[in-house]
Amino acid sequence: MCQSAEDNKFAARMYVLTLPEDDGLYRTWYERMPEMRQKKASRYKAVPVRRRCIAAYALLEYAMRELMADVGIDYREDVLPVFEDDRGKPYFTGIPVYFNISHSGDRVAVAVSDSEVGCDVERKNGRVLQIAKRFFTEEEFAYLSGMDNDDVRRLEFTRLWTLKESVVKCSGEGLGRAFSDFSLVDEKGTRVRAVTLPQLEGRFYTREYEPEEGYCFSICSRSGDMEDKIRHVRLYDEQKGIGIF
Repeated sequence: MCQSAEDNKFAARMYVLTLPEDDGLYRTWYERMPEMRQKKASRYKAVPVRRRCIAAYALLEYAMRELMADVGIDYREDVLPVFEDDRGKPYFTGIPVYFNISHSGDRVAVAVSDSEVGCDVERKNGRVLQIAKRFFTEEEFAYLSGMDNDDVRRLEFTRLWTLKESVVKCSGEGLGRAFSDFSLVDEKGTRVRAVTLPQLEGRFYTREYEPEEGYCFSICSRSGDMEDKIRHVRLYDEQKGIGIF
């Protein structure tokens, strides 16, 4: 049994974990995942990619259990009902919560919200102007080109990239939406927090979090209500069991 989404309004949250090295943690979490997610993880031959897939579900389960306890969502099944639409975007059935997953390097992120949500984590990129000229708007390219410090430019490019990724993931379009369709920099060269997308109603609200260890983190929500800080968690092993702390 679940309440309606209107009964459980809450600010969008972003959870992040750093991948551990202990193989036993991944084996234990693999066994706990639903069959569909196990099949997806097994398709990845590269160990780091498979680990990210498994850790993403572990983080999602933790985020959902914490969220449901906090806001009073009544869901009593052991396995989360995770499915994917035709574009590969995961979603729940029977739970009034939207979520999104992202991973890069050794970081995995999950965002949960009471409205459509997207999130992204990326490591700082090097070839920024070439990529920005190809994929960004003229305003964004000019904004980056005007920076004298290369390191600052690379960081700002990665921030913009994660924000754009979070927007198109929130819209449900993913790679089907060109980054040049919307700008996070206005005609005056000022960064903006909310954007509109052609052919879609309403606004998409973004928030970026403090970069750490070369990673940038962003979230986008249709409601505009998002927590100010990331919720950091970690996988751990305790008495031959597993949990997230």
